Amino acid sequence: MNASALFGRRSKAALLGLIALLWVATAGQAQELKTIQLPKPQMTAGMPLMQALAERKTTRAFLDKPMPLQTLSNLLWAAFGVNRPREVKPGLGRTAPSAMNKQEIEIDVVLASGVYVYDAEASLLRPVAGGDVRAKMGAPPAGLAAVTLVYVAQANPDYAQVDAGFIGQNVYLFAASEGLNAWFYALHGQQDATAVAAALKLPAGKRPLYAQSVGYPAK
Repeated sequence: MNASALFGRRSKAALLGLIALLWVATAGQAQELKTIQLPKPQMTAGMPLMQALAERKTTRAFLDKPMPLQTLSNLLWAAFGVNRPREVKPGLGRTAPSAMNKQEIEIDVVLASGVYVYDAEASLLRPVAGGDVRAKMGAPPAGLAAVTLVYVAQANPDYAQVDAGFIGQNVYLFAASEGLNAWFYALHGQQDATAVAAALKLPAGKRPLYAQSVGYPAK
């Protein structure tokens, strides 16, 4: 065997070894993604409601800066958290109303570290997949947002469209109160929805309806 062929084989073997190492490292990162216990939401923070309404707006630009866990907890609680104990009716008492009390919306939380599902009753984030998939959320600015909330429902929901609107307004008001930028947007077309569903690792029976990116103002 000549030197050129030997070098070629060794180079190919080295490349395959590098790919294997990268795969192991990526898989390890996904496996290491853990449940995040959220701190208790702060109920006394923020500006008066009328002022928050005056400040509410859509802004499609973000600074790539992580959100402190306390702020994230406050945001998720404002969006669709539990604000009172269970009552006679089924379901939880939530910060956003739900048509016919269906409570069909699942909030998938997309951070730089990975994808999580918000468990409102336990006040925690359940891990789904590691890795930064923010840029795959259907809109380029989402790649820089501290967090994107994806509103997920069953493939044939009853009132999830209405509920997503209620939750989205809560998020807008919280963002205004905290000086954060926010953008609620539809996932246009089957291609966008399919790509987002794949990034979130949604089962076949669920689909993403809308997304809402929240983050710090771009400088």
